[in-house]
Amino acid sequence: MFQNFWSKKRLIFKLFVCGMVLLLVPIGVISHLTFRHLRTIKEVSLQEVRNALITAQIDFLKNHLAQNAEKISTEFSNIQEEVHLLGSLSQAILENPSRFLYRNGSQYRLDEFGDYGNFTDDGNSSLYVPTQLPTLDALIPEMENFGNKSFKRNIPGYRSSFDPVISATESLDIILKPLVDLEPRVVLGWFIHQDLISRTYPWRDFKNLPRYPQLTSWPFYYLSDPAHNPSGKEVFTPVYTDPLTQDNMISCLSPVLVKGEHLATVAVDITVETLLQEISQVRLSEGSSTLLLSHGEVIAASENLPLAAIGLNPALPSYGQTLFLDSLSMIGKAIVKPRSDNIGVDLIDTGEQKFFVGYAEVEPLGWRLFLLVPEEDLLGPAEAKAQAIFSEAERIRGNFVHLLIFAVLAMASLGYVVMAHQSRGLRNLLGGIQQFGSGKLFHRIDDDGTEFGELAQALNTMAESILSNKRSLDKANAEVEQGRKLTAVGRLAAGVAHEVNNPLATISTYTQLMLRRSDLPDDATANLQKVMGEIDRIQLKLRNFLDLSRLQSIVKTRVNPNTLVNDVVEMARHEARELGVELHLSLDDTLEEWSLDQSGVKQVLWNLLGNAIASQPEGGEVRITTRLVLVEEEPPSFVLEVEDEGPGIATDVLPHIFDPFFTTKEVGKGTGLGLAVVSSIVEGHNATIEVQNLKPRGCRFRIVFPAGEEE
Repeated sequence: MFQNFWSKKRLIFKLFVCGMVLLLVPIGVISHLTFRHLRTIKEVSLQEVRNALITAQIDFLKNHLAQNAEKISTEFSNIQEEVHLLGSLSQAILENPSRFLYRNGSQYRLDEFGDYGNFTDDGNSSLYVPTQLPTLDALIPEMENFGNKSFKRNIPGYRSSFDPVISATESLDIILKPLVDLEPRVVLGWFIHQDLISRTYPWRDFKNLPRYPQLTSWPFYYLSDPAHNPSGKEVFTPVYTDPLTQDNMISCLSPVLVKGEHLATVAVDITVETLLQEISQVRLSEGSSTLLLSHGEVIAASENLPLAAIGLNPALPSYGQTLFLDSLSMIGKAIVKPRSDNIGVDLIDTGEQKFFVGYAEVEPLGWRLFLLVPEEDLLGPAEAKAQAIFSEAERIRGNFVHLLIFAVLAMASLGYVVMAHQSRGLRNLLGGIQQFGSGKLFHRIDDDGTEFGELAQALNTMAESILSNKRSLDKANAEVEQGRKLTAVGRLAAGVAHEVNNPLATISTYTQLMLRRSDLPDDATANLQKVMGEIDRIQLKLRNFLDLSRLQSIVKTRVNPNTLVNDVVEMARHEARELGVELHLSLDDTLEEWSLDQSGVKQVLWNLLGNAIASQPEGGEVRITTRLVLVEEEPPSFVLEVEDEGPGIATDVLPHIFDPFFTTKEVGKGTGLGLAVVSSIVEGHNATIEVQNLKPRGCRFRIVFPAGEEE
């Protein structure tokens, strides 16, 4: 009996073992295949995601550098053009000083040291003539020595016998003052004659200057002479310390040559702090740093630039240091090495650190802009997303092992159903990955209700992220292309305006000089006033062209928008009244100061008002409105609206009204630049502009300015 019982137990045990073997063998085979599929999914997805995101990040870095290099090139090329105009006027003055009878109203005197000039700020340029000048020695024979404080401070007849060159340099205020006042990057404009006759705007107290420095021996003067600048064109200096203000700066110099002889130098000064503001916008992350080089010398660099890692002296300021090839590290040598391309990105591996170095040429200045980005800052987002998918795959793999153990312990049939179900999910995932690999990023993997559904969601999120990045890159590329087009057109416009402005400035100067004469007949005076009117009209057209070359020069300050609107409307009332158009203002008194580019906002409103007035040749009304918008949990904004009663804008024309040179006006009556300038300035403020046709007539332009920090 016992033997029969044991035999039955052995049979049951054998059947159990056979059943387990029959169950585990197919489960083991299926598990092996499943784990291999999971490894394939992980490897394919990680590689595809990483490659796509790295390529996108590098392309974004190139586009970012190209935009900023174009911006810096445009801004400083404009400064070169303005200095050239100042040099042309200085040359004309030195060739024939007697022709320039302009007076700026300054009163001059001798100081206790025997120096001559206006020693208080009277709103004009400051004059400084030191005692070494031979002409002064002849004009003040009463002085036995310049250190004697008992000499006459005001010598009768001194001004009438004053050196004509010194007197004629007052005419420089015609260009010098607006150049410095309207160019936000320029802190000082000046003229230095080889005899040490100096003019400076804004006014400077020359008492702070060391006694009788050899100004003409400083780099900011002699670097423009024929020996250092044989081309005779405008040139930028290296970084130097200004002897008067002790500021670190660079200057844009223009030689003043008369019959081939270098008689004077004119220039404008730009502080290193201004250059730092220019390149501060280039950084991509907290760890990235920027560098601006001119022929191997550092012009400006961000504070976090790794000087020691490059091979520079970290105990000294970065600006002014020169990158000598023999003393540089691997990173420094990679920065200064010659390159065949104007823009690109290199990966530098020092063994301890890895950097992506992006570079771009700032043409035509010969400068080079660099952006150093640690590998982690550029590839970190790609690695983070790839790691998220890896973790998800590993988690799913662990869940599947638990599910397999449960299936073995539960029943073979349930295991078979679960494995079959999971295999279907894997095929679904592999099919989706193949769709992504073929470029079909709009494809989405269905959630089949298994654990693989979370991985499907992760892959779908990955596809959406890549698609979003691709759209952002396409948009950035389109903006870069549009910016390049506007830059090219702006350079052409600046060149044309420059060629016209030079003779026009001469005509304007001589016309103003003639109008100051009291012996002219009335009809001659009237004709000259008409000439000045035509000159003003030409200059207005030229300013429209020049706006193209300054589209990116957004400089924000705190100002009440209502003040800007009032100023522009008052200027436009005369033109509107002549056409029978009434201007109606509706200003929100609750508006306070806002961070805006004053000249840019005025230009926007002036262009919109001009179009609104011109659209109503038979008369009508134009309504200008400002309104503060407050919405809960959103930053404040204000709205500027210009509404007219004209015929409106045709539907087929609306999509193109902001394109450069697009106009519906007759030939000769419009350039097609006004709304292009408006659009660019609005974008520079991160604002939006909307156009709406009204019923039965009229058109409304609405601009929404968001709140922002002052730049």
